[in-house]
Amino acid sequence: MLEILKQELKNFKSPLYRNSIYISLASLTTAVAGFLFWAIAARLYPAKDVGVASAIVSALNLTFNLSMLGMNFAIIRFYPEYKERAIGSALIITSIASVAFSVAYGLIMICSGSFGDLGWGFVGVFVLFSVIGTLYNVLYTYSVARRRAEHGFVQSLLFAGRFVFLFLLIGMGLLGILLSFGLGLFFGLFYVLLFVDFKSLLVIDLDFLRESFRFAFGNYIIGLSNIAPAYIMPTLLLLILSKEEVAYYYIASMVGMTFLLVLNAINTSFFVEGSYNCDILKTTLKKAIFISYVYLGGAFTFVLALGDVILGLFGEKYIAGTALLWLIILSGFLSIPANFLITTLNILRLVKKATIISVLKSFLSILFSYLFVLKYGITGVGLGINAAYLVILVIILIIYRDTIQPVISS
Repeated sequence: MLEILKQELKNFKSPLYRNSIYISLASLTTAVAGFLFWAIAARLYPAKDVGVASAIVSALNLTFNLSMLGMNFAIIRFYPEYKERAIGSALIITSIASVAFSVAYGLIMICSGSFGDLGWGFVGVFVLFSVIGTLYNVLYTYSVARRRAEHGFVQSLLFAGRFVFLFLLIGMGLLGILLSFGLGLFFGLFYVLLFVDFKSLLVIDLDFLRESFRFAFGNYIIGLSNIAPAYIMPTLLLLILSKEEVAYYYIASMVGMTFLLVLNAINTSFFVEGSYNCDILKTTLKKAIFISYVYLGGAFTFVLALGDVILGLFGEKYIAGTALLWLIILSGFLSIPANFLITTLNILRLVKKATIISVLKSFLSILFSYLFVLKYGITGVGLGINAAYLVILVIILIIYRDTIQPVISS
């Protein structure tokens, strides 16, 4: 084991590890910046403005996900073949989708009782920020696909600086919070635009769209299924548990998922490398899985020893989520083979199989979590996630054994 680790350290500058590091840093920066942004907003602005702003920002994040149309996956998979033609097509298509989704969502919000007093100008701001955020995400993916994830990291740093505007725009109330969020996105977008050749990008490549359509649509479903438990679980728990318990769940889950961001980064980097060269898929997969388990082993040991201390930073009562935090990190050991298989299927363009596994994984996570929560409270969510991954791994070994055997065999 030690010799293998030494050998891998010699290859630390390879695209797989370099991209993984920068993607991890970008993800962690975004997560920490989110905590900081809302912590400062809560101290500077009235609770009413913070509450409405958080709902609007959540709506914006939802439109970002909806507007991508699976193009983020298609960019990574097809960039080695189509280069900037893939990026230009994705920018145009997702921008159109962003306008459509944000106009519809904005009108729904403005016509509702909770947001009716914002005025019609709000819809324009909502649409503008939605388009900026969508372009930000497409061009971040562009940096990753080019194996230049350091640009994506700088993007995240500029976006993280949005908390500065909270101090400057404090007199604007609710609008000050929204403008701070939007300006952070704008500066992150502006940075990456400095490296873009607009002449080569502002073109729709019909060949790319035709070849990537089924792949993008399947991964669109995969992406939505992956975020579904995070969106559904808090609402589901509110129907069963007290508001305080839901708060304990949210913080423990947020901390746990932050530790697991590194696994997602390694997986994404593996996706990039496998898309460039399928011939080295086995070797790259083994390296990615090895480094994932090395990292997770250290992370689990750290959380096992200091999990209660970490949660205690949010308040003594939040220590109630310690067992849930442990279980979320523990689920990473089961998620690694399942998620890397999904990525491998994507590289091989077996997107239908990848979609089935992802949707089933999401459904089982919600179902088992609900059943376990009824008996074990918020700890049941962690038990449910682990149970879902166990079932998924059994299904993979039974149904997809012939598919994965050629990939994992030496």
